[in-house]
Amino acid sequence: MEFMKNSNIILIGFLVWLIIAPRVNSPRYGELFLAYMTALLFSLIASSEIMMIKPVAFFFTLGGVLAFCYVVMRKTIRITIHK
Repeated sequence: MEFMKNSNIILIGFLVWLIIAPRVNSPRYGELFLAYMTALLFSLIASSEIMMIKPVAFFFTLGGVLAFCYVVMRKTIRITIHK
């Protein structure tokens, strides 16, 4: 599906969804993360419906999926160094 041709759209989608992501130190992180996850889910459903007509929406949302995975990994995996 021409991933290399649309890699710039995937990158833009990743950056936009990363900016939208809730901040870890927010007191309402759980509520904001739920809203973020729901918005991405609806975006995935909508882009799958119009994928054949406008594949740009699919690749933008694919960047959002990568941003979601990055946000989840950032929250769950912590690396600390003790002296």
